[in-house]
Amino acid sequence: MTFHARGDDCFAWHGQTGDVCQMSRDVVALMARFAPPAGASPDAVCRAPPGEMTPVEATGFVAVLCERAFLHAPGAPPDLGRRRPYLPRFTIVERRGEDAIVHGRDRSLTLPGGAALLGAATGLCTLASLVPRARFAEVARLCRADLCALKLLPPGAAPPPPWAESTMPWPALALRDGEPAAPPPTGAPADLAGYHRDIADPARQFDDIETTLSHLFRAPHPALGGQRFGDRLAAALVARGAPASGARLLEVGGGLGFVGVALGERLAPASQLIVDLSPALARAQRAAGLTSVVGDAVRLPVADASVDLVVANEMAGDLPGDGALRLVDECARVLAPGGLAYLSEFGHPTAAPVVSDHLDHDERSIRFADLRDRGRALHLAAEIAPLPSLLGLDPAPVALSTTRASYAALRRLFAGRGVTFDKRAWLLDEVLALARGAGIDPADLHGLVAAPIGERTMGLRPREFHALLLRKPGA
Repeated sequence: MTFHARGDDCFAWHGQTGDVCQMSRDVVALMARFAPPAGASPDAVCRAPPGEMTPVEATGFVAVLCERAFLHAPGAPPDLGRRRPYLPRFTIVERRGEDAIVHGRDRSLTLPGGAALLGAATGLCTLASLVPRARFAEVARLCRADLCALKLLPPGAAPPPPWAESTMPWPALALRDGEPAAPPPTGAPADLAGYHRDIADPARQFDDIETTLSHLFRAPHPALGGQRFGDRLAAALVARGAPASGARLLEVGGGLGFVGVALGERLAPASQLIVDLSPALARAQRAAGLTSVVGDAVRLPVADASVDLVVANEMAGDLPGDGALRLVDECARVLAPGGLAYLSEFGHPTAAPVVSDHLDHDERSIRFADLRDRGRALHLAAEIAPLPSLLGLDPAPVALSTTRASYAALRRLFAGRGVTFDKRAWLLDEVLALARGAGIDPADLHGLVAAPIGERTMGLRPREFHALLLRKPGA
């Protein structure tokens, strides 16, 4: 068993079954009371539970943990033979004859004779009916958190539980003196500037940590008519009144500079400046030929009424507290009369903000009506638009869907064949062609999950992204 943490939330990962259980830190401490070598009596532990947990609460938690086999009586581990192997749909498995190679984020493992077993791992058959008992431990190795490749579901005929598809444990959490150690540095950054200052590898930041739609569509793409994200954005902004050339352009949070380069080529601005909180990203933007300074989105180092176009692409969710509203305030301040501002992010016109916790830090979705109302209160004309519609994204092409873990596993698979598998909006046909070119028969590959690109591409859902367009009245 391993423990994992994200902020104050903890997860226990069962190393023999692949079960994942979310719990508070005091429940982790409760479980630690039963840890080998000594173990403990349930009655004794529940009479004096950790923290502020009551004995009644502790007894209830112990019952649940026993039911899910996170706790068991000495000498009575889970009967793996009665459990039902289930292959999560995002698990990357390559069949080679009778063998199977399971690819994880950090390692690959060959299971001799495993092709038939994993092919039958649909959650309908017991493990005992598929392999001899002597191989149970070998198969259970696939359930550990470092591979996340297989689940052994409870006995019976119930449908797969939600944890059956989980492939992404959070960073490991150590236990010290029977208590969970301090959590890894995740959650909402208390020091946003410090978080951005610590970005060391700009490319990894957008490939592995906080991929954006603009990053996935940074190259010409069939779903954008063979154009880049930045090309389509430039056209959409001109259609809404941005100058077709000669604008004073300010970009807030420029990523790796792909959008800025495209805007510069398409709009031929009179001046172009990026303000970014990350020194490493600012250096990457300068390396792309752009002018960039380190600065704060809510205190832009720009004079009043000095720019004609503000672009803040997929960065407002990073801003803590009322940061997105304060960015609207800054747009109102720096825009010249007749100027246009564009702010995009994942969110919804009216739904309450939610925390997206798939990153190494929290981001909060945007309720765009709040930003629209703030803009109108500042005497700006305001329009909310679905970002795919604004860009003219064709929602129909079938695209690859991944989790963070399955993308890393696919990258490992292709790297083993000398092929680079970069992070972009792959169409399924492109991936199948890449596999064939690498000598892999797609029929021998499990884990290529696909959906219409408007619904999902890689780990993002384009339909969840919107844009706010603000216009300052003319002189």
